[in-house]
Amino acid sequence: MRSLIALLGVAAALSVSACASTASGVSSNRTGFLSYDDCFLSNSVTDWRPLDNMNLVVFTGARRPYHVQLSMRSMSLRYEDTIAFTDRDGRICPYGGDSIVVNGAMPDRISIASIRRLTETQLEDLYRSYNIIGPEIIEAPADSDE
Repeated sequence: MRSLIALLGVAAALSVSACASTASGVSSNRTGFLSYDDCFLSNSVTDWRPLDNMNLVVFTGARRPYHVQLSMRSMSLRYEDTIAFTDRDGRICPYGGDSIVVNGAMPDRISIASIRRLTETQLEDLYRSYNIIGPEIIEAPADSDE
């Protein structure tokens, strides 16, 4: 009986440590667990760009890009100027029922399947994979005041 209690105690300790490791912000690519790195604040969204009818890039703050994949297609995503997010706690995450609302002729509310923060190189690669030309960087002439 004591060995059964000890075994249950060890199992409980292992499950607690496993839960603690998933919430520590470890990248989902290394561990297979989702983390807070895959979320962004809903009030920090500054811009967005559709890739197709299931994928978009969302920019937050100082142009931090996130690749957002939806759980199903939206026929009006590529043609809309505005979108909205629904969330429970001010953060948009790929879990917990967060979704995007696309205001077409008939508004779509679609769950978010995945979110991945991108580096500039990953953003360029993503644009290339969807045959999208990224925003041009126009440099000011050398003799300008800017």
